[in-house]
Amino acid sequence: MRVLVTTSHGAGHVFPPVALAHALRAAGHDVLFATPGASGALVARAGLHAFDSAPGRDTEEIFGRLLAERRMTFDRFRTDSPEAVTLAAELFARTSEATVDRTVEVARSWRPDLVLHTELQGAGPLVAAVLGVPAVEHTISCHHFRQISDRFGPWLAAAYRRHGLAGRPPVAATVDTRPPSIATYDLGGWPMRALPFTTGAVLPPWLLERPPRPRVAVTLGTLRPQLNGVGELRTVVRAAGAVDAEFVLALGDADPAVLGELPANVRAEGWLPLTALLETCTAMIHHGGNGTTLAGLGAGVRHLVLPGGADDFEVARILHARGAGLVSSPDAVDATLLRRLLTDEKILAVAAEIRAETAALPSPAAIVPRLEKLADQGRAARGGRRAGSGQVRVSPGETGA
Repeated sequence: MRVLVTTSHGAGHVFPPVALAHALRAAGHDVLFATPGASGALVARAGLHAFDSAPGRDTEEIFGRLLAERRMTFDRFRTDSPEAVTLAAELFARTSEATVDRTVEVARSWRPDLVLHTELQGAGPLVAAVLGVPAVEHTISCHHFRQISDRFGPWLAAAYRRHGLAGRPPVAATVDTRPPSIATYDLGGWPMRALPFTTGAVLPPWLLERPPRPRVAVTLGTLRPQLNGVGELRTVVRAAGAVDAEFVLALGDADPAVLGELPANVRAEGWLPLTALLETCTAMIHHGGNGTTLAGLGAGVRHLVLPGGADDFEVARILHARGAGLVSSPDAVDATLLRRLLTDEKILAVAAEIRAETAALPSPAAIVPRLEKLADQGRAARGGRRAGSGQVRVSPGETGA
């Protein structure tokens, strides 16, 4: 079986389907990612193959230009408002449109048996419909983005017509990685355990030892530090110095110098595999990014969310309502709040509950047979492909499938 995976740009869109892609490869199937620009390097870091789905187009520039035209900054771009949901639909539909033609071109040649696409990549269902193969959606969020993708139509209408489609094609199934107790909207999908990919690394010795006191991971993800730096963590760092715990700042490429002299119990690091770090942590302080949050839920740590924009506020609301964490602005964090994060028994109990329900979900390997069956059904409907192979026999009158 051949599976084409289509994603939008950025780690938050590329990394979520990596675990399922590896499960497919381990089962003997071929996997190819279609992702724009520099995001192909993220796929390569995961040991998988990709091609540039938007050559000559910069989807990040398209995204940024549209935001600038609307005079919208990241901290005002909140998807918990109707206006922002409409804007998000336009942003992701237009960046999806930039990937359509090249993805269709490669797909006609490579001939996948199934297209797996992330929630906000509108090209996936289109490509699947053009080839006559099943489209399967893969969630990337802690809530749901269907409120956005359902509105893609006006900005993808020309692409649909260009490829002979009357409108947005349906998906055959959805792989849903949300822990059930935080799911506020039923996607009617196949539950699957989230195994967040956070890159590989040679782990430092200190990360292989259990800390003598509680350890807290602190991260703002990949995008927010690029836009705003990490200066907003100054208050967090100052408060951490008065708390009997170890704080690890996972800052990526951001310069920690803006934080000033760090307290003795605060360690600044560059890139660390978040999943490995969280295995040693009691709690985490973060921005509310979906991949970051799912990693924390799977690890059973307590959350302090510092939402800044996009869907961070929705994630923060869901975690707070479930009792899994606290919510604050960065400048309001003090030692009292941090001590509550580390000692609140209710938050600890809820975190353990979510960890257990996450562990009980089917693994990516358990989803592979369902995808195989779906692809077989698609081949049978088309009548031109041999089950269990990536080879294609074109029947009379069959084109592009």
